[in-house]
Amino acid sequence: MRISCPWLRDFVDIDILGVETTEVADALTMVGLKVEEIQEFNDSYIFDVEVTTNRPDCLNHLGIAREIAAHFRLRLKPPDFSLPQNEEHNATILSSSVTIENSDLCPRYAARVITGIRIEESPDWLRARLEAVGQRPINNIVDITNYVMLEVGHPLHAFDYEKLQENRIVVRTAKRGESLITLDGVQRKLDSSMLMICDAADVVALAGIMGGEESEVSEGSRSILLESAYFNPATVRRTAKSLGLRTEASFRFERGADAEMPVKALNRACRLIQEIAGGTFASPVMDEYPNPQPQRTLQLRSERIRKVVGVSIDAEFITDTLPRLEFKVSHAQEGVWQVKVPSFRVDIGIEDDLVEEVARHYGYDRIQTTYPAPSGIGSFLSTHNHDRILTRTLGRFGFLEAFNYVFTNPSKETPFWNHPPSMVAISNPLTEEDTHLRVSLVPGLVEALRRNFHRGNKVVRLFEFGKVFTPSDSGDAEDFKETPRLALLATGEFYQPFWNTFRDEFHFHHLKGIVEVLLEELGHQAEFEARSDIALLHPGIAARVLVNGEALGVLGQLHPRLQETYKFLQTVLVAELPLDPIYGDPVREPQYESLGRFPSIQRDLCFVVDKKVEYATMLSALRELDIPDLQDIQLVDLYQGSTLPWGKVSLAIRLTFASPKKTLTQEEVNRYTDEIFSVLKSTFSAEARS
Repeated sequence: MRISCPWLRDFVDIDILGVETTEVADALTMVGLKVEEIQEFNDSYIFDVEVTTNRPDCLNHLGIAREIAAHFRLRLKPPDFSLPQNEEHNATILSSSVTIENSDLCPRYAARVITGIRIEESPDWLRARLEAVGQRPINNIVDITNYVMLEVGHPLHAFDYEKLQENRIVVRTAKRGESLITLDGVQRKLDSSMLMICDAADVVALAGIMGGEESEVSEGSRSILLESAYFNPATVRRTAKSLGLRTEASFRFERGADAEMPVKALNRACRLIQEIAGGTFASPVMDEYPNPQPQRTLQLRSERIRKVVGVSIDAEFITDTLPRLEFKVSHAQEGVWQVKVPSFRVDIGIEDDLVEEVARHYGYDRIQTTYPAPSGIGSFLSTHNHDRILTRTLGRFGFLEAFNYVFTNPSKETPFWNHPPSMVAISNPLTEEDTHLRVSLVPGLVEALRRNFHRGNKVVRLFEFGKVFTPSDSGDAEDFKETPRLALLATGEFYQPFWNTFRDEFHFHHLKGIVEVLLEELGHQAEFEARSDIALLHPGIAARVLVNGEALGVLGQLHPRLQETYKFLQTVLVAELPLDPIYGDPVREPQYESLGRFPSIQRDLCFVVDKKVEYATMLSALRELDIPDLQDIQLVDLYQGSTLPWGKVSLAIRLTFASPKKTLTQEEVNRYTDEIFSVLKSTFSAEARS
């Protein structure tokens, strides 16, 4: 907003300060009214002030002057709002009336009839002031209404009294089919939500926005009805937006005008009209105010100021500053005040708003930087340690964390399941493509892999922590289940080969081993069950992950169908695990275990079993023997060839024995080995192979 320095001097004596104009501009900026530019104009200056939307009281010269006076401790000289001196006891010469049909949308409407006026060009001083702040002079009556609006912040409007049917005003909402040609010559179609100013029959103005062409004051006008009202901000904002019409009046009304200003502004305009355009007051002030708004009173505590601002501010400063901003302050008790809020401060609603008033005039630059004292002890989420362990472990294996959106659509998910999955729909999707919530983390990682391939990255290892969403059993669209999961994806070389080493591609057993390590870090023993019915995985290279016999997740090679869909030329391995079951127990504290004092003994067992027997099943059976000195079991060889019977396979396992208390004897190790082979023979029909 453009603010004229000569105009400000009407209300506050800034010359007495003896400071440069830039210092006044800096002071305004420091109290929250940023001066973006200072312009020279006719041997003086214009401030271009940025007024925030919550400060409509500063969309005028009086409001800016009030802030300057409070900051520099100067006396504010407001305009004369009293009735003109030569009124003849409000004698009624021309009859008129005001009727408000909707007091919620128009809480207050004041008006006055003035007759015998001269419509002519405004005097030079008035024209100069309007031009200085960017207003185009029109005629003396219109210029006066604009002048008062820019001076005290309250819009007014003048109607040609003779053009009002029955010479009266009715404030109502528009009727179906009504329209109005506004002052800009555009015909506006109205609807029943819009508040109108009407005469006895027709619409004559858009309330708080713009007048109508039919009732416009012209050179032939001799009597006017001057309007000064307060309109509900929401109705002005809604109508202005609907019609695409923004004016200086609507700009102020929709931010919140002063409900106590209509009569004051009307008196101020009447004085100027009497001085500039002549005329006689032909009616008393008609002030319809059916439900006067009570003055707001708030409590302000010095302790609250100290807590919010971070410093203690003297009580004397508080009780001096707030009255300068036209708050009425009364002392309630030590460090507590009752503060009456002026009606023009529509932004003040709670105690902290008063704290801000004190702080901005105290000076934010005077407030030292301090840290708030801790009010309690925080803690990590219960899953923090679990996440940290898994993230650290995956980092050691060369995995990087990925973050994908939870939004997707059935067409993206269907290829992974061979049929449209049951998904949770989003009621207000951001895009046409993101209409549902994901049911798996794998599709997002596969899409990330494709982007990496397109950019030449052939060795990719990604993991993602995230939630998947599935409809609940109730069938209610707003009821669904959120399940936290961990997904892994890997492809390319398992390690970077040297010139004299063989290339080792990342394959199923690498990923299986990583999953085993992850679960072991959380205190779980992983088991695996080969499966061929997992839709997104290769039928022959897929498994379920089990812990204590409970199926937790899946891992394997991406299905050839998906490899073809995404045109992947190298093997892609994926895994997905639900986190709730494996996060159930607290993370175990690391336990120190000293190196064994006694030597270990290794024995290799070679045997032939049926090819259909799963190694994991045999391993589980051997562990169930619970041999205390059996430290480790490793598969060291697998042979299939023509020297073996059809359907048979030769396995070699290495058994490691050690005791923490003594050196094991050959007899003890032989006894353990015999016990192990006995189980293999009786349970799995194993036959020894030399």
